[in-house]
Amino acid sequence: MSLTPIAAKSLPPIPYFDKLAHTGFYLLLQGLFSLALFFENRSGTRTLVWGSAFFHIFYGTVIEVIQANLVPGRFGEWQDGLANTLGVLIGVLLSFKLMKRFNKENEKN
Repeated sequence: MSLTPIAAKSLPPIPYFDKLAHTGFYLLLQGLFSLALFFENRSGTRTLVWGSAFFHIFYGTVIEVIQANLVPGRFGEWQDGLANTLGVLIGVLLSFKLMKRFNKENEKN
């Protein structure tokens, strides 16, 4: 989806909807990835989560650069990259919070 042309008319007329969508997509991407790592019961999950976060931030940045330079009908914006990064970081923080909660519940049982 990130590399296909899109008509500006097809976006809802909600202020900053585009930025909210970027944040939400990357939050979901990182959050689900982080929780998948957690449920794999791997050692070093926190390190893997942060590594995946840096990868997703890099990926989002590369997509914005490609949109700005190589895809007609798409516009790469630094604000979109910032929204992507914010989504990833919120995803990491929420997943760590959920992991902590799951660990506490498992200790009780």
